Amino acid sequence: MTSDGTFFVTLPKSWVTIHGIRRGTALSFTEGKDGKLLLGSHDENHRESRTVKLNPGPTLEREIEEKYLLGYDLIEIESRSVIHSNVRDQVKSILKKLVGLEIVEEDAQKIVIQCLIEPSLLSPERIIRRLHIMTKAMQQDAITAFTTCDTRLAKTVVERDEEVDRLYFLLVRIVRDALTDLTIAERIHASPVDCLDFRILSSLIEHFGDTSALIATNVPSSHHELPRQLSRSLNQTGETINLMYTSAVEAVLSRDLSSISKVGELQRKALDEVKGVERALLGLGHGILDETTSAITALKSMCEINVDIADLAIAR
Repeated sequence: MTSDGTFFVTLPKSWVTIHGIRRGTALSFTEGKDGKLLLGSHDENHRESRTVKLNPGPTLEREIEEKYLLGYDLIEIESRSVIHSNVRDQVKSILKKLVGLEIVEEDAQKIVIQCLIEPSLLSPERIIRRLHIMTKAMQQDAITAFTTCDTRLAKTVVERDEEVDRLYFLLVRIVRDALTDLTIAERIHASPVDCLDFRILSSLIEHFGDTSALIATNVPSSHHELPRQLSRSLNQTGETINLMYTSAVEAVLSRDLSSISKVGELQRKALDEVKGVERALLGLGHGILDETTSAITALKSMCEINVDIADLAIAR
């Protein structure tokens, strides 16, 4: 502090040299939610685009997905010869699975893909809540489709699982960006610990959605109508697990430890109901038996996922 009460900051010479700071260079201060100040050059508010070059090949789709998750903004696909139409179809196919990627330049030997999403403008918690709402409805519809042998409804569940995957990949990208760039973490109001929790929670939610899609893919054909008692038992078990799922996710997002005890109670109830479903299988034919056994295994897996989510709430 100077004699007239002015405060000033001395910058490390090595940092000034690396970033080319000179007299008159504009600097920025960003205040975090915990009161910390992050100092950076003005240009750092607009992060440089990260570019990667790929060659057409059998693993191209996987490579594009990988670079997207790692936070690359420009993905250039180049070939010494004309890029085959099959490769172009592969690129367009993977772009449908990744939010924000668009082809911005294309010619005979090159395809340039750009991510048009600004990570600091998106909230991980909002994405997770959206994922939760989608997967919760998917589970309900999967059970309904199974008990009513509604293959059309089952098909919509599987289709919605693709949208869940899209949002999941988007969240992974945002979290990775936030962990590698603290200014992004501050802008989305997420600490590194929050980012880790969001990453684990989103993975569990995505797994819950996959399990719902698995039930939907095993929906019996209409000529294998389920007995009334079996249908009633499956519906009741599905409702209990759905309530358990909601309580577990809300416990993490709201940091409400009282919801964890509710998860435990619902788990015990759900497992008892699963035993009731298993008893209802006695005497059924092999066709329905195999399909329903697969659904029961999926329901048990959902219970385990819910417990893992609730455990995450304890850690927070």
